[in-house]
Amino acid sequence: MHINIYNIKYDKDKIIIRVNNNEINKISKFFDIEIINYYGEKKIINYFKHNILSFIFLSIIIFLIFLFTRIIIDIDVITENNNLESYILNELDKNGIKKYTLIKNNQKLNEIKKIILSNNKDLIEWMNIERQGMKYIINIEPKVSKNKKDEKTYCNIVSLKDSVITRIITSEGMELVDVNDSVKKGDILISGDIKFNEEVKKQVCASGTVYGRTWYTVNLTLPKSYEYVKKLNKFRYNLLLKFNNKSYKIFKSRLKNYKPEDKKILNFWGFELYLQKEVEVNITKKDYNDNELNENINKMVLEKLSHTLNGEYKIIDQKVLKKDINDSKINMELFIVAEEEIGTVSTTKINEENKE
Repeated sequence: MHINIYNIKYDKDKIIIRVNNNEINKISKFFDIEIINYYGEKKIINYFKHNILSFIFLSIIIFLIFLFTRIIIDIDVITENNNLESYILNELDKNGIKKYTLIKNNQKLNEIKKIILSNNKDLIEWMNIERQGMKYIINIEPKVSKNKKDEKTYCNIVSLKDSVITRIITSEGMELVDVNDSVKKGDILISGDIKFNEEVKKQVCASGTVYGRTWYTVNLTLPKSYEYVKKLNKFRYNLLLKFNNKSYKIFKSRLKNYKPEDKKILNFWGFELYLQKEVEVNITKKDYNDNELNENINKMVLEKLSHTLNGEYKIIDQKVLKKDINDSKINMELFIVAEEEIGTVSTTKINEENKE
C-alpha cells in the first residue's frame, strides 16, 4: 500500500503502529482502526480543541483584568488633619479624580495638583498625587500656623504600671527610685527637676530607660493534637489569580488533599498570576508531645501579652494555676512574671512666672 510505518508493536489481537496523518484514510479502508494519539502539529491542534472552553475562559479573564486595571477603585488621602481629608476628597471629585473612573496620566495629575494648591494656599502647604495600581495615593501636608512664642516644657519619666524596679539607665535627670523599689502606675521614676539642697536649680527633659518586674494572669485554650502532613509523589498544575487579597483558581483542582506551592509568573497593576503546583498529601492526626506542647504555650503567651508588654521585655517565669483537659482541647490558666520597660515620658509646661 506504499505506507511508511515508523514504529510497530504487536499486542495479542491488534498491532500498534505510527504513521503519517495523511495515510489514515488509506488504512481505514481495509482495517478497523482506533487513533490513540497524535504527534506534532496535529497533537497541538487537538489539545486546543479539547481545552477550548478553558482557553476562552482564560482569554476573557485576561481581557477583563486589562479593562479593570484601567479603572481607579480607591482613593487614599494621607494627612494628619482628619477634617482636611473630607474637604480634599471633595476638591478631587470636582477635578475628576474619583472612584470608578479611568486612570489619568501624570501630566493631568500634575495639572490637577497645581489647581488645588492654587485654590487652597491657606490650607495646604504641600500636596502629592500618585497612582499605585488601581488606587490614587494623596499625600497632604496642611498649613501650620506658628505661635508667636513657643511654650517651654520639661519632662519626667513616669511608670506605666505597677511593678518592682529591676534596672535603671539614666541619660538625663534625677533618679527618684532604686532597684527593688515597688512603684505604682504614674509614679515619677526619673525627674526633670534638678535639685540642690531641696531647691530646684534647673528643669530639663528627663531621659532614660527603666525596667520593672510585672505580673499577669493568662487564659489559654489549645488543641491536644495537630494534623501531620506527608507529601506524596503525585501532583498537578493549576493557575491562580490573586487580586485585592482574594484568590481565584482558573481550573478545578483534581486532587482531594494537596499542598499548594505557588510560583509568581505575572504581576501587573495589582493583579498577580501564579503557577500553582498541587502536591498530593496524606493527612493524619497526631498528639502533641510535652516539648511541642510547651513550645505552643510559650508562643501563645507571647501572642496574648504582645499588646500588653511594653518596649523591650522578656518572660522570667510562668506557673500553671489551673489545667482542664477534654477530648480535643486543653484549657489553662497561667501566672506570668515578666521584665519589661515601664517608663514613659510625661511632659509639663514650665511656669515662667514662678521661675526666678
